[in-house]
Amino acid sequence: MGLFSKFTAKLSSRSHAKRSLKAAETHHSHRHEYLLNDDTPFDVTEAFRNLKAALSVSVPKKDGGVVIMTTSAYPEDGKTTVTANLALMFAMSNAKVLLVDADIRKGRVAKYFKRKSAPGLSDYLSGQNTFDEVVHQSHVNENLSYITCGTHSPKPYELLESEEMKAFLQELRGKYDYIIIDTPPVLILSDALAIAPETDGVVLVCRHQVSYISDIERALNTLKFSKANVLGVVVNDYKQPKAGKFYGGYKKYYYYNYNYAYGSTNPQDTDSEE
Repeated sequence: MGLFSKFTAKLSSRSHAKRSLKAAETHHSHRHEYLLNDDTPFDVTEAFRNLKAALSVSVPKKDGGVVIMTTSAYPEDGKTTVTANLALMFAMSNAKVLLVDADIRKGRVAKYFKRKSAPGLSDYLSGQNTFDEVVHQSHVNENLSYITCGTHSPKPYELLESEEMKAFLQELRGKYDYIIIDTPPVLILSDALAIAPETDGVVLVCRHQVSYISDIERALNTLKFSKANVLGVVVNDYKQPKAGKFYGGYKKYYYYNYNYAYGSTNPQDTDSEE
């Protein structure tokens, strides 16, 4: 087991390094926070609308709220941007939505709403703060609330795997129509695996021309091994190839028939390639 853990860690490290170089080459290594608004290009808004519709069909509403988790193979795939805007799109359809940042180590949801990360989820789970002290009303839509990641914890996996977290999710199902949870990259940390079995479905986010097919396969296998209900893959920053051309190995995205291949979540990328 020890040798296997060292091998997989070394494999992930190499793959992450190759991805970082690839992201830099395609000018996607920078991060920015972006929420849908009146100036958002039509195709971007429509992409999120289609994604919301697809998920609504995949996980129909029950008596309680629906819990959907998002993750990625590695950082810088645009996962949090996809997650935040997916939550916003559900809220735009008059559903009562809660966005939860479960990336206790490096959560970024707070940046989208210009707040501090603490107090947040970790503070609630550790008994330091009440629910009313960690939940915030969004300024962009009255139907959208959010919980930030909270104070850094030395044992985030244990918090997310705790009975308190399970009970919290059950409580949230009674208060909201949709609970959208942003979690850390699944090939970097195991934190997401603590939550996955407690959700109604998981969406994997990858980035076109940056994510490797092998990494996507490993991430999907990891999620399935944890008994997660994988709903599909969002191909972020997808750009249609010019006539008669393909993006090398990325043609395999279509071969694997991934559920969602939508436009760039960066409105500056919608009309031209960088």
